[in-house]
Amino acid sequence: MKKNSSFRHIPYGLLYGLLSACIVFSLISCTGGSALRFGKLSGTTERNDYLSAIASIRKNQPAWYGKTNEFLYCMDIGALYHYAGWYDSSTVYLQRASEVYDGLFARSVTNEAASLLINDNVRPYRSRPCELVLLHQFNALNYLARGNRDDALVETRAVQLLFNEWERTDRHGQKYSNDAMFHYLSSIAYDAAGEYDNAMISLFKAVETFNQGPVALAPEIKNYACYMLKLNDRSQDTGLLAISADLPEEKVPGIGNGLSEIILIGYAGRGPALVEDKWWGTYIRGGMLIVNHRDAKGAVESFNMPAPPLPEKEYEKAAEGKKNDLGTTFHISFSLPRIRTFNAMTGYFTVKAAAGSVPVTSVVINDLDKQLAKNLEDTKTSTLLRTVIRTTLRTISAQKAKGGMKTKSPIGNLLLNLGADMLADQLEHADTRTCFLVPKTIQIVRLPVKPGTYTLEASACSAGGAVIGKKTFEKVEVKQGEKKFLFYCSFK
Repeated sequence: MKKNSSFRHIPYGLLYGLLSACIVFSLISCTGGSALRFGKLSGTTERNDYLSAIASIRKNQPAWYGKTNEFLYCMDIGALYHYAGWYDSSTVYLQRASEVYDGLFARSVTNEAASLLINDNVRPYRSRPCELVLLHQFNALNYLARGNRDDALVETRAVQLLFNEWERTDRHGQKYSNDAMFHYLSSIAYDAAGEYDNAMISLFKAVETFNQGPVALAPEIKNYACYMLKLNDRSQDTGLLAISADLPEEKVPGIGNGLSEIILIGYAGRGPALVEDKWWGTYIRGGMLIVNHRDAKGAVESFNMPAPPLPEKEYEKAAEGKKNDLGTTFHISFSLPRIRTFNAMTGYFTVKAAAGSVPVTSVVINDLDKQLAKNLEDTKTSTLLRTVIRTTLRTISAQKAKGGMKTKSPIGNLLLNLGADMLADQLEHADTRTCFLVPKTIQIVRLPVKPGTYTLEASACSAGGAVIGKKTFEKVEVKQGEKKFLFYCSFK
C-alpha cells in the first residue's frame, strides 16, 4: 500500500510536544497537589489520627506539595501536631511557616511574570491573611497550653504588626486588618500576665471586630465586655462600641481582673476547601467584558464590566506588533476558586467542672467558612481581572500560533490547531490552594474557678443537643491567677 506522502510534512516533534503538554496539564488538573492532599488527609482529622497524617505528608511531600507550597507543608504539619497535643513540635513547624511567609513577602518579579503567562499556581503560596493569623493563633495557644505567657504575647504583638501593615497597604484589596478571635484570646493572655490595660485594649478591638463581621458577637462576650470595661474605668468604650449588657452583673461569670480560669478551646467540624468554578465569556477590546458561570443550582449567571486594559507590551508581543482595532472580540474560558463547605455534626461543646454541676456551653469565636468566603469575595475583582488579562493574552498567542503552524496535511493541521486550543485552555486553572486542615468553627468555654485540682467532663454535642463525643480531663491543676488551656477536637 502506498503511504500518504503528505504525512511526511507533519512536524511530528511539535505535534507530539503539544499533545504531550495537553496530557500533562490534563493530569495536573485532575490530580493536582491540592486534590491529592484533600483526598488523602480530609478523613484523618475526623478519626483523630493526626500522627499518621503527618507521616503521610512527609512521605508524599514532593507529590502533594511540590516546590511552591512550602508554607502549606509547614502549616499543615504544625496544625496537626497542635491537634495531637505535641505543642513543641507544632511550634517548630508553625515558626518555619512564618519564616517562609517572611521570605516571600518581597514580591518575586520572576514568579509574578510567570503567573501572568501561565496561572497563579506557579507562584509560591503566600497564605491568605486569615490563615496567617490562624498560624500565629495556634502557636500562641501552644505556648498557653504549656503555661508560657510571655511567648504567647510575643505572638500577639507579631500579629498586631501584621494588622498594622495590612491596614497601611490594604494588602491589594483584601480588606483584612483585624481578627476578632485573636484579639479576644489576646485579652485573656494579657489578663493572665497582669497587663490589664492591654487586656482591655484587646477586648475593645475584639468586640469592634466582631461587630464588623463576618463572625457575630456572642451575647456572652458582649455582656462580659460591658462589665469588664466598666470595671477598668473604660465605660466610655461601651458607648463607642454601641453595646450594652442585657444581664445583671451577678449573672455574668468571670468579672474581675486576674481570676483563675479553666478555658476549653473546641475545634468543631471540618473546615472549607476550594474547588474550581468554570467561567466563560467575551472580551471586547476597549469595550466590555461579558462573563458567565453556573451557580450551585446550575443556573447561568452573567454580568458585565468595563474590559480591563491589556498590558500593551505583552499584547504587542503576543500579536507580533499588530494592534487589533477597538471592538475586536475574544472568546475566553477560565476558572476561579469557589468555596466548598461541609456539614458538621458537632454544633457546640459543654464543660462541667464537678459531678452534678451545671454544664457551661461554648460560644463561637471564629468561623473558617465565613472567613474564607469573605476573603474570596474581597479578592474576587482583582483575581478576575488578573485571570481575564492572562487568559485573553493566551488566546491571542494561541491564534498566532495556529496561524504559523501550517502543514501539507489537513489532518496534521487539525491536530495542531486542536492541540494549541487544548494547551491554551489547560494552562488556565484556578488557584485552589488553601489550608483545609482547619476546623469549621473554633469555640470557647470559660470556667472561673478557685485555685485547686479538678476533673472536667467535656461533651461534643450536635446542634440538636445529642451528645456525639465525650472527653474527660483529670487532675487539672489551676494556680492563683492562672488561665489553664485545654483542647477538644471534634471534626465530625
